[in-house]
Amino acid sequence: MDKTSLIVVGSCVALLGVNWWYTSNQPQQAPTQPPAQVAPAEPAAAPAATAAATPAYETPATPVAQTIATLTSTDANGKPVARYHIQDIGGSVTSVDMIGQAVNSTKEELRGDVSINGNVPQGIGTLMFRLSNDAPPAFDQTTYNIIPELTNDKQVALIARMGDLMVRKIYSLAPLQQQDKVVDGNAYVLNLTVDVQNVGSIPLSAANWGLYAGGMSQLNHSEGAIYTHYIMLENGDFCKENRGSFDPFFGAAKSRIYETDNKKLEWVGTMNQYYSTVVMPTNNSGNNAWYAAPTRYKLPVTQEEVDGVEIAAGIPDFTLSPKTADMPGAVKSLSYKIFTGPKLNLMLEDMTHDIPKIEQIMDYGWLYLISYPMNGLINLFHGWFGNWGWAIVAMTFVVRLLIWPLYRKSYMSMKRMSLLQPLMKELKEKYPNDQQKVSMEMMNLYKQYGISPFGGCLPMFLQIPIFFAFFYVLQTAAELRGAPFLGWVTDLSQMDTVCTLPFTIMGWEPAINVLPFIMAASMIAMMKMTPQAGDPTQQKIMKFMPVMFFLFCYTYPSALALYWTTTNIISIIQTLIIRRLPQPTLEKVDPKKQKQPKKGGFLDRMQRMMEEQQKALEEQKRQAGMRNVTKK
Repeated sequence: MDKTSLIVVGSCVALLGVNWWYTSNQPQQAPTQPPAQVAPAEPAAAPAATAAATPAYETPATPVAQTIATLTSTDANGKPVARYHIQDIGGSVTSVDMIGQAVNSTKEELRGDVSINGNVPQGIGTLMFRLSNDAPPAFDQTTYNIIPELTNDKQVALIARMGDLMVRKIYSLAPLQQQDKVVDGNAYVLNLTVDVQNVGSIPLSAANWGLYAGGMSQLNHSEGAIYTHYIMLENGDFCKENRGSFDPFFGAAKSRIYETDNKKLEWVGTMNQYYSTVVMPTNNSGNNAWYAAPTRYKLPVTQEEVDGVEIAAGIPDFTLSPKTADMPGAVKSLSYKIFTGPKLNLMLEDMTHDIPKIEQIMDYGWLYLISYPMNGLINLFHGWFGNWGWAIVAMTFVVRLLIWPLYRKSYMSMKRMSLLQPLMKELKEKYPNDQQKVSMEMMNLYKQYGISPFGGCLPMFLQIPIFFAFFYVLQTAAELRGAPFLGWVTDLSQMDTVCTLPFTIMGWEPAINVLPFIMAASMIAMMKMTPQAGDPTQQKIMKFMPVMFFLFCYTYPSALALYWTTTNIISIIQTLIIRRLPQPTLEKVDPKKQKQPKKGGFLDRMQRMMEEQQKALEEQKRQAGMRNVTKK
């Protein structure tokens, strides 16, 4: 061992010794009273108004939960839309049925109502204890009982004894009418109040508590697991994380995440492709902390396990003074708003007054400025036609109408470029071995005839963000779930499969989807009508576009293929109209009237770059010739 190695080893040993001495001499902090200390082994008798208290939540054996109450919310027309099942264990919402919204409309066995949190062991609103990054939390396993005098068809009141703590919960339906306005989204909102009272003779402290906000996974295999996230609104910013956050690319995998140093945490929740749960603490019931963990849930009917996530909102630490002969024990009151419903953009937009930025769960990303008005147009046209498919057709027509001037200009530019093809062919024959010279001369041709080489590409580039904006709309718009269009298209949120082939390929069942074929055929027809311009490589790339879009649309919702098919058909009609207009001719631009490339602009830089490269090539040839002469 050399001198350097001895120094390194010695330093490490010394640091370990210092660390051992420091940790072994730290003063021991006075422990707080966590729930395990709050609840004695033998719970005190419950008040006469309630049943005898069951063992506290830390009892090893988990009792079998039973539904003891149900709340059904209705929309402004009195139609039932959501059904809340409330269980006795933990006094929580075990599941929320989306009435009339099928798990999968295309399969008979999956046409039952969507059940949010229905495959999750714990109910929404369950108290959680001992939140940390080191060990799983404890869930409230106490049996709650109904308080009859406070329970009706609009609210359910529950009470339970947890050692020296008395816990009362009240779930109530949110009113639809707010501030002289009907808020449709409130049909999916529950208000929850939790009162925790010390009924013992000693002060009780609680730390690292939480309220369970539910778990989420995909509903069926036809919907993407990539859309399952736990979400939150922190400091005004919408944040989402998937299971990848527990197994990062760098660093060790985590079984759970407990964050306590967040800035202004306003709400937490979970979401999948079309539905979401959001729990928002009110009246200072939150403490900017959240807990999340990866889970495994079972799908309806098949009972196949899939990946999921769960989350909880932190509860501020508190201490309750005991009851005395003169005073009852202190009470800690907590309150929450709980949203469990579909991701409907316009509905969520109306709810932002009560739940800030809840519309962000639509998750349109950076294309929000395009996706939001597109969603609004679809909803507007659905109100007129009563069919989501025709609404998509009408929305597409409006989009194509808006870009008509640009499309017309692009077509004319491509037409003029096609007239340059003979001249370009002559250039290639004149300079067969000098591509740089050909490119520079082509730029001069564009300049002489006043043609922009990129004028024909602009509409295509413009349509790409529009296409992906609509793609994002389709991926999260619950309006389209189960929505039929025409004939074989029975669900716009699914592929328009007419049959499956009687064999499998690596476990995949090949299906025949009709709309993507119509889309590809219409795209080929549209391209046949478009003037052929540009170099051969560019033309080959354009010919490959129908194949690319066909493959992209084939396994995605039929609404996407319907949109692109409609775009192609309208483009064909627009092309036929343009062809009836006066066609451009190939005329040189008067140099005095010629518009010079903008100094420092893209075309100006390209032209100067080509000229410099051409000069460099000519200089290389000249020097090579001089060297040859010298050798001779």
